[in-house]
Amino acid sequence: MTHGLNILSINGISISFGGLKALSDVNVHVMKNTVHGIIGPNGAGKSTLFNVITGLTKPDSGDIFLEGTKLPHIKPHQLVPLGISRTFQNIRLFKEMTVLDNVLIGQHVHTPTPIISILLNGRKSNEYEKISREKAIEALEFMGIEDKMNDIVKNLAYGQQRLVEFARALAAQPKIILLDEPAAGMNPTEKVNLLSIIGKLRDKGYTLILIEHDMKLVMNICDNISVLDHGKIIAQGQPEVVRKNPDFISAYLGKGENLNARNKRN
Repeated sequence: MTHGLNILSINGISISFGGLKALSDVNVHVMKNTVHGIIGPNGAGKSTLFNVITGLTKPDSGDIFLEGTKLPHIKPHQLVPLGISRTFQNIRLFKEMTVLDNVLIGQHVHTPTPIISILLNGRKSNEYEKISREKAIEALEFMGIEDKMNDIVKNLAYGQQRLVEFARALAAQPKIILLDEPAAGMNPTEKVNLLSIIGKLRDKGYTLILIEHDMKLVMNICDNISVLDHGKIIAQGQPEVVRKNPDFISAYLGKGENLNARNKRN
């Protein structure tokens, strides 16, 4: 099977829950160094697809290929070493810990320090700790919140907490970052900053896959879009192609609703 420039290929994924078909023969091909949007109305199967990619849910059939290599069904924590990290719709941070400590957690898969070295505060342990700290601070600088590194997470504004989660995902040194509703709860200014950050991540060579309801954001930042409805892909392609697709207009926006009118409300 030839994948070309595809970094992630989702082939024929199907899954049912109690007789209800959540995903039906879903095929999505994500090109390297792009932003790929997965959109659709509530209940379309977007989160289920993310959960399949990240190992939270095992599909009934179908395969996923990362850089041409078939991914076995693995546990979510085993995905990070392979080069895939994610954020969640509901922020999942250690609220009582500092910003820096939260981001350092994203580094742990890259610090193969022998446990005896850690217990004895050995030289290798100190070396890895120094490198991890530098990488974590780099991620915070990239997000523009390095001045918050010693703050306790619960004391940050919501938008800043979201950036801490992004920094943690980035600190894992992934090839692909999955963003689950990244703009949820953000105000307009924070959304503009988010667009800038996603663009900069793509410019640095990362591949991003995002689930997002904000159509204006999706159309402005995504290189390609896959539209799900009732567990099936009904449209795929570049934003200017998808937005003209009658199935997309009908399923996602509702009959008779104009995309531009909806954008003005977002």
